[in-house]
Amino acid sequence: MPLPLLKKVLPAQTRLSLRKFFWLSRSWLYLGTNVYCPLCERSFRTFLPFGKERRSQALCPRCHTLERHRLLWLYLQEQVHLQERSLAVLHMAPEPIVQQRLHALPNLLYRSADLTSPVAMDRVDLQALPYATASFDLILCSHVLAHVPDETKALQELRRVLKPQGQLLLQARLHPQEKTLETPEAVTPLQRQQVYGQSDRFRKYGQDFGERVAAQGFTVQAVAYANSRPAEEQTRLGLGLQELIFVATHPAHEVA
Repeated sequence: MPLPLLKKVLPAQTRLSLRKFFWLSRSWLYLGTNVYCPLCERSFRTFLPFGKERRSQALCPRCHTLERHRLLWLYLQEQVHLQERSLAVLHMAPEPIVQQRLHALPNLLYRSADLTSPVAMDRVDLQALPYATASFDLILCSHVLAHVPDETKALQELRRVLKPQGQLLLQARLHPQEKTLETPEAVTPLQRQQVYGQSDRFRKYGQDFGERVAAQGFTVQAVAYANSRPAEEQTRLGLGLQELIFVATHPAHEVA
């Protein structure tokens, strides 16, 4: 049966289960000791290339996480200490393996949310979150904001549901230009594909991403966490050397 027809016939959860089975089956071909994925906790001879630019050493053969996922997981373990603290966590647009690891921690009150994802626990619009004010100690929002029509509303909602002493961890694909590219005239999927490179994007973030987050009432710190490790460990773990973690907090809360 052709792949497009399978997508129409099979439920999303079934397709995801089949995809996971394929990944697990294929991962045995890459067993080795050269690289290590901290999310699925397996070693391989190589990570796989991924992306339109075909980034080498990007994709885990087993759990299909990328550089940014592995980097975030290490930060959560080593800096947030999420395995040792009782935290209410909101995970926007959850990556399956990250959700699996977080949901399994008994000390976390965990919710995942997305508008369309079949693995998310809650079906929500980031521009109008259904949660009470000051509900979460920790919010994860990785590569999501570029896909939200109204960035301002989304950030204001994230700030509303974040506790005063909480942290919002953001990641985004940043392009070399200084200013974020937004073209209001690009209203159709085809136009957005032409302008931003993806039909579901509403902007192409530049180096001003942190400033845009700060403009909505946050204190923002950009953390180049991969640089905290020796070069050989960066390679072994397949970390995104250009990937930043933006730690956003309420202004009165100092980031450690």
